[in-house]
Amino acid sequence: MPIVAPCEAKTNTTPDFPMGWFSVARANELSIGGVKRVIAFDRELALYRTESGIPVVQDAFCPHLGAHLGVDGRVVGERIQCPFHGWEFGKSGDCESIPYCEEIPSRAKLRTWPTIEKNGEVYMWFHPENSAPQWEVPELVELGHPDWSSPRHAEFDVPAHVQDIAENSCDPVHFAYVHRQPDVPPSEVTVEDNGRILHLHSDASKAEIPSQLHATVYQPGFALVRNTYGPGAEMVVYNSAQPVSRHETRMRWTLTVRREIEELAGDEVMNGIISGLGDDYPIWANKVHRHRPIFCKADETLVTFRKWVRQFYIKPSVASGNTESIANYSA
Repeated sequence: MPIVAPCEAKTNTTPDFPMGWFSVARANELSIGGVKRVIAFDRELALYRTESGIPVVQDAFCPHLGAHLGVDGRVVGERIQCPFHGWEFGKSGDCESIPYCEEIPSRAKLRTWPTIEKNGEVYMWFHPENSAPQWEVPELVELGHPDWSSPRHAEFDVPAHVQDIAENSCDPVHFAYVHRQPDVPPSEVTVEDNGRILHLHSDASKAEIPSQLHATVYQPGFALVRNTYGPGAEMVVYNSAQPVSRHETRMRWTLTVRREIEELAGDEVMNGIISGLGDDYPIWANKVHRHRPIFCKADETLVTFRKWVRQFYIKPSVASGNTESIANYSA
C-alpha cells in the first residue's frame, strides 16, 4: 500500500533569515532619548537614541528579572535604564550601573546589534552567528538632492518571508497572471562580478508610456528601482524590509522623482504601487516556500535569483557549537 506523504505546511518549509542590513525604523520616529519596541527576526528588541543622538539596538529583556527595556525603558545619558529595578546598560550592552549595588555581575550584559542611521532610516545588521557587518549600507544620493522631490513614504506589513518578496522582482511572468498586465516587457537579470549585487533590467520602450526599469537588489529586503521615461524624467522607488518573523515582513517604501515631473508623480503613484502589492497578498498569505522548486526552461530570471540569494544564508557552524545557526539555509 503506497505511503501518503504528509501535507506541506508553511511552518516546515519557510527558510530562516538571511544576513544583511535591515531597516527597523524611520529615523524621524526616534527622537533624542526616545525608546521603541521592535520585533524583528522573531526577536524582541529595544531601539533607543542616546542623548548624543546615537541609535542603538539591543536585545529587549533585562538579564536581571526579564523586564522589556523597549517598553517604559528610559534613556539616561548614553545608557538605557530598565523600568523594573533601574539597572543601566551602555551602548556596548554591558551593565554599567545598578543604583542599589556597587558590584555589577559580570554576566549582566545585553546583546547589542550593529546599528547605523542612513537614508532617513535606522538599520541593524543581522547575522545568525553574530559575525561583524560584511558590507556597508549604500547611500541613496537622490534623497535630499535638490534635483529630486521631497520623498513620499509608505509602510505596510506583508504576510510573506522577506525572500519571497524580493523574488517577485525577478518574476516577470507573475505580472501577467497576478496583476493582469496584458503586455509584460522582456526582462534580464544579471549579477555583478563580485557576486553580491543583482540587477534587473526591463525594456518597456514599446509600451503606451515608454520606459526603462532598472532594479538594483543589494540583498533580500534592500532594493532600489529606477524608472526612466526620458531625459530628466526619472522616478526612484527604494524599499527596505524588516523581517518581523518567517511569515511576516514590514516593508518601508520611499518614492522620489526628478523635479521636472514632480507634478505628474504625486501620491497617486505611491497609492498605485501599494494597490499593486494588494494583488500579491492572497498569493503570499497562502503559498509555501519551495526550497527546490521545479523550474521550466523559461524561468531563467528566477533561477538566477535563487542562485544569487543562497550567499545570504549561513550554514550551521558545527565547530563553534552555535545553537543560533540557520538550519534551513537552502534557498
